[in-house]
Amino acid sequence: MSALSAPFPPGADDVVAEIERPFSLYQPALQLVPVVVDVPHAGRRYPAAFVGRSRLPLRSLRRSEDAYVDRLFARCIALGAPLFAAEFPRAYLDVNREPYELDPRMFEGRLPPFANTRSMRVAGGLGTIPRIVGDAHEIYFGRIPVEEGLARIDSLYRPYHAALRDLVQRTQRSFGTCILVDAHSMPSSGVDRDGPPKPDIILGDRFGTSAAAYITDIAEAAFARLGLSVTRNRPYAGGFITEHYGAPSAGVHTLQIEINRGLYMDETTLMPHAGFAALEQAIVSAMADCFARWSGWLDEFRQAAE
Repeated sequence: MSALSAPFPPGADDVVAEIERPFSLYQPALQLVPVVVDVPHAGRRYPAAFVGRSRLPLRSLRRSEDAYVDRLFARCIALGAPLFAAEFPRAYLDVNREPYELDPRMFEGRLPPFANTRSMRVAGGLGTIPRIVGDAHEIYFGRIPVEEGLARIDSLYRPYHAALRDLVQRTQRSFGTCILVDAHSMPSSGVDRDGPPKPDIILGDRFGTSAAAYITDIAEAAFARLGLSVTRNRPYAGGFITEHYGAPSAGVHTLQIEINRGLYMDETTLMPHAGFAALEQAIVSAMADCFARWSGWLDEFRQAAE
């Protein structure tokens, strides 16, 4: 598949459409670096039946979406890294959870006995099939059939992770290691809107357990050199993907990157603003720096980013 394109027309991403495939994989002509970029929460295809069943309008459903993050990272493909992106929205199914983190209060019928019904994420309404979006807004009018929930996991979650796992393993076999960049965005303010502003970038390595220190150190320095404020692990240390795939002792490092949405989009209209192009350039510059230093190549990647 070819690289994603930008700019894009206003409103083009408010899509009510059936989900045709679990993911899209955008491959460089030749993978040059031991890096995979994963974007699990930018899917923009909302099935009509799902939208019709929701008590929320489409724009409200989209507030849990990491809008346009796939496009912000699309130029990584030209730097030699594959880009792997979910096609379905996070409000419909969240692949950054265990496969069966499910809230029994959401479903008609009995969940399988192996379902994790007691996690903190389930209690908060943010399980594998979310109950809420945004500031605790309930998605559904009533319960949904348990068979429907399990079908989403079988048809979307399992193929997504099977393909991502294969991509990581192939990269590790080719290069001897793999660095999985798990790309996300975050609201510019939290529940406490009077609290301190969020930084531009939050790097999550689960407090050093999902990636070697030098991986995170290099990423922090790359973003800081561009004048962006960077913190680590608080409040986002990484979710299931970071925890599940990161195994530094086995040669697989996973680093979550959270980007402040205020840098590139209007969080009310959900449309990109004038800062989008500048942030896109900053991300490709930072990633080129990271890819070079992670791989031990420097001059070639500096030239590619220009």
